[in-house]
Amino acid sequence: MNRPLLRLALAGLRAHAVRLALTGFAVVVAVGFLAGTLVYGDTARSAFYTDLARSARNVDVVVEPETGLVPPAAVERIRAVDGVAAVDGRVVAWLGVLDRNGRLIESQEHIGYALSVPGVAALAPYDLAAGRLPRAPGEIAVDRATVAGAGFVPDGPVTVLDQAGAAHRMRLVGVLDLGVNRLFGGSAVAALSPADLGTLTGTTDYAQVVVSAADGTDPVELRDRVAAVVGPGHEIMTGAELRDRLARQAAKYVDGFLAVLLGFGLVSLTVSAFVIYNTFAMLGAQRARELSLLRCVGASRRQVTGFVLLEAGILGLLASLGGLLASLLVGYGLIRGRELVASDIPLHAPVVRWPTAAVALGFGILVTVLAALVPALDAGRVPPLAALLARDTIEAGAGRGRRPRLRIAFAGTLTGVGVLAVLAGLPLAFPGLPLVLGGGMVVLLGAVVAAPLLVPRAVRLVGWLPARIFGPVVRLAVANARRNPRRAAATTSALAIGVALMAMFSVLLATARDQAGRELTENFPVEFVLDRVRTDGDPSAVRGPLPAGLASRLRADPAFATVAEVRRATAALDAGIRIWAVPPEQFHGPIRPEVTAGDLAGLGSGTVALNRQFAQERGLGIGDRLALEPSGPLTVVALYDDAPTDGAALVAWPQFLATYGVGEPDRLLVDLAPGVSTAAGRQSLDTVLVDYPAVRVRGLADQADALSATLDELLGIFAALLGMSVLIAVLGIGNTLALSVVERRRESATVRALGLSRRQLMGMLLAEAALVAAVGALSGIVLGVGLGVAAAVGLIGSYGHGLPVVPVGQLALCAALAATAAVLASLFPARRAGQAPIVSALSDDG
Repeated sequence: MNRPLLRLALAGLRAHAVRLALTGFAVVVAVGFLAGTLVYGDTARSAFYTDLARSARNVDVVVEPETGLVPPAAVERIRAVDGVAAVDGRVVAWLGVLDRNGRLIESQEHIGYALSVPGVAALAPYDLAAGRLPRAPGEIAVDRATVAGAGFVPDGPVTVLDQAGAAHRMRLVGVLDLGVNRLFGGSAVAALSPADLGTLTGTTDYAQVVVSAADGTDPVELRDRVAAVVGPGHEIMTGAELRDRLARQAAKYVDGFLAVLLGFGLVSLTVSAFVIYNTFAMLGAQRARELSLLRCVGASRRQVTGFVLLEAGILGLLASLGGLLASLLVGYGLIRGRELVASDIPLHAPVVRWPTAAVALGFGILVTVLAALVPALDAGRVPPLAALLARDTIEAGAGRGRRPRLRIAFAGTLTGVGVLAVLAGLPLAFPGLPLVLGGGMVVLLGAVVAAPLLVPRAVRLVGWLPARIFGPVVRLAVANARRNPRRAAATTSALAIGVALMAMFSVLLATARDQAGRELTENFPVEFVLDRVRTDGDPSAVRGPLPAGLASRLRADPAFATVAEVRRATAALDAGIRIWAVPPEQFHGPIRPEVTAGDLAGLGSGTVALNRQFAQERGLGIGDRLALEPSGPLTVVALYDDAPTDGAALVAWPQFLATYGVGEPDRLLVDLAPGVSTAAGRQSLDTVLVDYPAVRVRGLADQADALSATLDELLGIFAALLGMSVLIAVLGIGNTLALSVVERRRESATVRALGLSRRQLMGMLLAEAALVAAVGALSGIVLGVGLGVAAAVGLIGSYGHGLPVVPVGQLALCAALAATAAVLASLFPARRAGQAPIVSALSDDG
């Protein structure tokens, strides 16, 4: 490319700056979102690493046991190692913390943790946000999040549970700043004095020992010396190795959601490619005479094509630079809105690494040039004699599609391959979901290829009734929308992609909500499930029995119709199988599981009923024998599903008593009396459980609300992310109409001269935008619903039963919003067309 053509490309950009502004903005938005996602990832990783690294401050060597804990004697041996400046052992043990209402604070079904007070201040794994650390028995420091959530006050009381579940009243003397240390998973964390640690948790050994090296000591050599003293069974690493591990953990917390964001960023770039294609196709048609004059003065086809591509490349470069600047706002906005996209990300200054800038510029320029390739090739085919023709004559056939049979064959092949992939994936249920989704995307690609042939017919169909109602103005809009099939197809395809993905996720989430609600109702036939929280720090042990007398107190309350006592035990079979039984007088109504084969009437001594899924895994059926120790061989008399407990084998009450004894129940199933609301029942339950702080309550309503909130949050996230691509598509509609207004100045002036008023002309253009948006939104909804239903069928085949759910209201709202946004984006170009003088527009010939 020589200098004159470069100057010409720059001059063309200046001459068409207004026309290219919206196209450039579409690239800015898409590149800004893609690069902003990378900025978010880099910033979040740095924030996590900075926050996690506080546990590795001033640490040169760290010792962690592979199993169990490090005894104090080992710490003393480490202290005597040559080159050790300071050593400190860190105690981490289970500790239950009660809120101000006397209920146990849990996070993800886990109680809190107790930490030791650091013996060496420089090696402290946490900071002190307020107050001081405990020095005497009875004093406690609690993490900042728990203090705020539970409403604790300085010098106020804090009640904790010891390993036996007994309550102890402490005094709050400090507030801890833990950052986002994921070891604790949002649980309550408290620092205790050494005396209280031993009394409350029974733990005096260390979960981790950290070492600071003396000046001039190589950490690697010190690690080897410590390893020789500590012996086998420990993982020993340098502080640098620990920080590398923390960096990998920081990346792990970010990379999953970052991959989702990158996927949506690529969708936005794909949609922007349609906008770029449309713009350069229309500019090429408008500048046909200009390009033919270049041919007349000696420019070759290759030079003209190169000139258009160079123009696109410069536009892509400028827009990508703008997108890179916008990425700082997007990335920081994602960090600031971290509660919506990923929880507990610390605030951090935006981090931009050179790969982010390279990806932003590379993708922006590449997508712009590729999208402009076909219009550039068309520009190179403009004959020199076109300069002698009127512009209307040139444009008359500019948009006619070529080789429709080839297009039909290609689109049909893609659609057929996609449908076959979907059909192949459906019988595989969940494992076949990637095949279903991949096939659906291929079908979507086939629809995009066929769009120039389908969109004009769809516009005529959608516009038929409005044309009958509103008359010539809408009929003109229909004709204008159908005039250039490729342009209309590119415009509608851009919108259809975003809407299709939004519709697909809406169907999947609505189906997931329905299936999860159905499973909750079937698996939780009672209102509340009570069990005991483990407080002794032994994760491998089963939950202990419930307090004696709790069932009788609840049974005496008229708010509860059913209080069933479930006994469970573990039989020796491979990794163990959970046996359960209920006293016969309580084994009725919602307590009885749903029988899928056999009959529970035959359940007695020497027999067993099995969970359907467990029986399928073992290849067992009615009449087969299952050997359970110490019960001996038992005959299968029934298979069940949707039981109110997680036990895999149900035995008769006499059989359980004879094998395991009566014991105490480890689970209570509580159902409300008729007419008692869930809120009233929970209030009655909490009144009784004040005396039993180690008893946990799981309610059907609570789980349903939590599930609904999670799915609503997911839907909001996906809607916001896909909204970016829909926004770009709407900008593309406005851009197309704006360029169309310039392209059809003489046509608009002619219809004005024939009697069309300014208001009618504006109405015609707005109706055209609404028709294109409606076709794009409706086709996207049809494709998205089809893809979502196919994927939902696979999910239902694995996890439930029933039919996919189509959220008609959400989809209708999505289509209405897309059409409304397109009309709003077209207001300015329509107003501009209505204000153009008739005489000057009629004299314009390009």
